[in-house]
This record gives sequence, C-alpha cells and structure tokens, in this order.
Amino acid sequence: MLRRILFPIDMTDFSKEALRWLSQRALLHQSDILVVHVVSPSAGIHTPQLVQEIEAALNDFCLQNIPGELFYKVMVAAGDPLKIIPEIAVSEKCTFAVLPAQNVAEITPLVRRLALPQLILRSKDGFFPGGDIYKNIAVAIDLSPGRTDAMLNELRDIISQSGSTPHLTLVHGVPLDDAEDSQILINAAEGALEVVAQDVSQWNPDTSFQVVSGEPEVELPLWIKNTAPSLLVVGLSTQRELWQLIVGSTAEPLIEGTTCPVLIFPTA
Repeated sequence: MLRRILFPIDMTDFSKEALRWLSQRALLHQSDILVVHVVSPSAGIHTPQLVQEIEAALNDFCLQNIPGELFYKVMVAAGDPLKIIPEIAVSEKCTFAVLPAQNVAEITPLVRRLALPQLILRSKDGFFPGGDIYKNIAVAIDLSPGRTDAMLNELRDIISQSGSTPHLTLVHGVPLDDAEDSQILINAAEGALEVVAQDVSQWNPDTSFQVVSGEPEVELPLWIKNTAPSLLVVGLSTQRELWQLIVGSTAEPLIEGTTCPVLIFPTA
C-alpha cells in the first residue's frame, strides 16, 4: 500500500517541511514519492513559463532535501487541482496519499476526490509528529461488518509494512437520545466491540476498545483530544456522500476537532 505515495505540494514552507517529514519515513518503508504541484491558469499566456519556473524550483528543493537513495518524481501542471491531482494519482498508479493541511477544510474537496488511502498530516504547536505515528492508534468504527472488516484489513496491511507494534483502541460513539434505552445500546455496543477487538488481537495483541456515550459530534472529538493518540483512523464511504465517514455525521467534527494525523481508508 505504501509503494507509491502521492504528495500534493503548494510550495509553502509548511508543505515543504511536510515533504521533508515524509521523505524520511518513505525511505524507511522503501516507498516512492510523486510530488505534484498544480499551477492556476489565471496567469494567462505566462502560465507555461510559470510551470517551468516552479518545476525547476521544486526539483531543486527535492534534490537538496530528499535523500538521494529515495526514488521520487516531480510533476507540475496547470489547471484545476481538484481534477488534475486525482487524474495524476490514477495515471501514475499511486497507492497512497499524504496531504499536508494547516486547515482541514481547505483540503476537504481534494480528500473527497481521491479514492485512495490517505493521511492528513498536520502539525501541533508548529511541529510535525516525531517518532512512530503508528505507536498509539485510535480507530473510529461504526460496527457495520463489511466496512469495519475492510478498514481493519487495510490497517493491518499498513501496520505490517510499518514494522510497528502499536497499542490500538477501537472506539465507537453511542448517542443517548433515549435515556430508557441508553444502557441497552451501550451494552450492545460494548459486546460488539469486544468481538471485533478479539479478532483484531489475533494480529495486534495490544488491542482494546472504548464506547463513548453522549452526543457523538461533541464527545468523540473530546475523547480523541483527551486520549491524544498518535494517529486517528477513519473510513470514507465511496457509496454515499463522499465525506460520509463510517462515523456518520460526526466525521468532520471528529477530524477538524483533533490535531493528530488522520488516516482515511475508502470503504464501500
């Protein structure tokens, strides 16, 4: 899965630092990196010249900042990034994407268009995550067997390739709309999560589960913030609205309300 990584870059200092961060980890995983920048055609007749200038500058930056033993490719094009970047991802056979984001809302449209496993990379207090981002993983699941199994299988592959032995917490939110039925719902969710956790423990022994009760849009982001995992994992449904994650309407608050990296898997 980590064989060929798409990295859209906007040439800001933030995205350049994110590329440095990625190149060190890609080297460990023996991955290739495709560095893509899309120029707005608003420059008119000067657009081709601008493409050439940015391509030269980006090649220089990569030459100076990416380890020589790591294979990478630079592509600069002009047009609509929401159209061009997904097309490049397909034509270049990318298997994964890393999206640097200072503001998640700014990259949400691209996240919607990329039908790839992708990592939303953010910094906290000006620093990108150090060490192993797979050491303490929180996985938000909705307990739908098909989507849950598909996402956990993808996660298993990622962990296997990373060489990590993480602590993994399966988390599920239970809304308490009806006080009379709330405990029944919590008990049912705990029972279902326990079964999933037992299955996951066969390939990742250090696995636990947590049911978070209350308003999911509020309580799940708060739980993530307080727990401070090194990575949050969610699933992205490609069958409904593309931003409908398997945690349903809590998706955007869950991602935007946390600061850790977010790993997104497309699911049916």
